[in-house]
Amino acid sequence: MTTPLKYLQPPVELPGAVEAFLYDCAPAEACGVCTALVKELEEAKTAQRWSDAYDAAAEVRNHPHAKRGRR
Repeated sequence: MTTPLKYLQPPVELPGAVEAFLYDCAPAEACGVCTALVKELEEAKTAQRWSDAYDAAAEVRNHPHAKRGRR
């Protein structure tokens, strides 16, 4: 049987994984709404307003666009 550790260990960090999951988004080309949201996302990240940054990224991901080729 193993002995449990009795001292604190440094936190496990996954560099970039959480940020990519929360803040990555692909805006549609020539969409004014997506462009404004991406600007808002970058400003929020610069100001370290993480909740606002997540909200802007989620809005970009969920913003509806017409699919090409559908009738």
